[in-house]
Parts: sequence; structure tokens; C-alpha cells
Amino acid sequence: MWPIVCHAVPFTLIHPVVAVPLRRILPPVALAAGAMAPDLPYFVPYGIVDVIPLGPWWQLLDAGYTHRVQVDALAAVVVLALAPAGVITVCAAPARALLPQTLARRVGRHGRARAAHWAWWPVAATVGVATHLVWDRLVDEWLAAAGDPVLLEDEGVHLVGSLITLAALGWACWWLWRRPLSEPVPQPGPGVRLGLLAAMGLVAAGLVATLGDWLVLRSLVTLTIDAVVLVLLAYATLRRLAPSRTAS
Repeated sequence: MWPIVCHAVPFTLIHPVVAVPLRRILPPVALAAGAMAPDLPYFVPYGIVDVIPLGPWWQLLDAGYTHRVQVDALAAVVVLALAPAGVITVCAAPARALLPQTLARRVGRHGRARAAHWAWWPVAATVGVATHLVWDRLVDEWLAAAGDPVLLEDEGVHLVGSLITLAALGWACWWLWRRPLSEPVPQPGPGVRLGLLAAMGLVAAGLVATLGDWLVLRSLVTLTIDAVVLVLLAYATLRRLAPSRTAS
């Protein structure tokens, strides 16, 4: 049972909690993106290298490389982090508007960040990447010193990782609940919501179909997240091009 639960938990999405205590020092968007960047290879569909010629950039699809502590790998991952930072920036407002009103008002803006200029993004992304690597390394070293390496490799890593994930998630929920409410958020109608859900389902089904015999629970979770992000990005772009149509 534990392997199923542990593989189902999207641990990558918990790493951005480091942006909460550091949000007044560095841009939280770049911090969050950097904290997730080393795990981005897990969200790439299988076979993409055969479809898109990536040349020397193929290493960025190797999780072993993106988790490597050396100058060239760190620099490449920091550059890679700027892509999800841009996606978060574009999708933040539309995604917020799709949330229930109470939650949308809690995740709204409450003042300006002290270091919100784009020039700080590489610094923030670097800090985010560093927190990810340190977090992973501490867990691995603690587990390696705890006992049987075979047992830890099979179950312990996922178990402890999931417990840390749940603890971080609980802390993030507690912090969010204590935030003051912002002004009411204009929200799209139910037709837009249903259309987006249908689009997300279709895109997710298409991505999962590419797996064939390689279908595992972890890939099912990551590709579903991919579908949500792709549809939100398309919706956000459409909103910027035709705001009056998509808002109704």
C-alpha cells in the first residue's frame, strides 16, 4: 500500500513551500520555479527525444543530470527554471480566478514583494534549485545512515519522502488559512469551467495514451499535471488576447 501512496504523491509540487518564508526577500515566482526545476524531467512524456531534436540539451531531460551538484548542471537547471517561472506568471491570475472564491481571496496579492524585479529572478531561481538539492540530499543521507540500504531503497525513501511531503503540505495549508482575505476575485462562468475541465481531460488522455506499456501511476500523475498546465497556459494566453470573451 505504501509504495502506491508514495508514488502517487506529487512531491515536486511541495518543494515550492520554500518560497513562503523567503517571499519577502526574493521573487517568490522564481523561487518556486527553481525549487521545482530539478524534477522537471519527470514531467516530460516518454519518446519526446525521438520527436523533437534537442541536441546537447537532451541532458535536461535526465533527472540524474538535473540533480547533479556541479557548475554546468546547476547553471543549466537555473536557466531551465526560468521557463516554469514564466508559465507561473502567465497562468497565476487565470488559475486563481478558477478557484472557489474563498480560496481565491486567500491566495491573492497582499502587498508587493521587496525584490520583485526580473533582474532578481536568476538569483531566486538559484536559491530555489539549491533548496531542492539540499532537501533531497538530506533525506537521502539520513536514510542511508538509518539501516538496511535495500529496504530503504525500496520503501524507506518513498515513505520518508511522503511524510516530509505531507508535513510541508500541512504547514503550507496552515499558512494559507491564516492569510487575510483580499478583494473579491472576478470569476468566469460555469461554461468556461466545464470547458476547461473537458479540455484538461482530453489532453491528459492524449498524453497518457503515448505511454503505451510504460503506463505507471507516477507517470499518470505527472502527465495529468502536464495537461492541467498546458490547458491553463492556453486559456491564459487566450484571455490576454481576448479578455472580454473569456471572462464571460
